[in-house]
Amino acid sequence: MLMKIILLAALSSSPNIFACSSDYVDPDGKDIFFYEECLHMNRGKFTDELHQKCKEYSNKQMIKNNMI
Repeated sequence: MLMKIILLAALSSSPNIFACSSDYVDPDGKDIFFYEECLHMNRGKFTDELHQKCKEYSNKQMIKNNMI
């Protein structure tokens, strides 16, 4: 029982424990999710090719939505 309480306290005090590391660079910026949308649509092994494809998709979407 005590272990469950400790585990719960640790997880609730560190909500970002399962989030991306702090060195993650988001190509389309904070709170813009076109890059992540592309990654989700193209689920598979992350490669440089996929990164470039999603970066391009993000750029096109931001232009389309007058964000840049």
